Amino acid sequence: MIQDVILPLISIIIGFFYSKWLYKITGNSFFEETDDDLFSKVQTLKGWFAAAVLVVVGILFLIKGISKYL
Repeated sequence: MIQDVILPLISIIIGFFYSKWLYKITGNSFFEETDDDLFSKVQTLKGWFAAAVLVVVGILFLIKGISKYL
């Protein structure tokens, strides 16, 4: 149960909060750089990609885990 449901939920939650944090850090814009930005444009896009991968993989594994119990 832990590996099938809880770990994918944790992955989704972490990906969501990481993307929310990136959104706040980048000045509420996806592609514009600000002077106080901690990341360069490429690293920011890598961060968005990582957050998206966490959420998508979490959803896929959650669907797979729930289908085991149905």
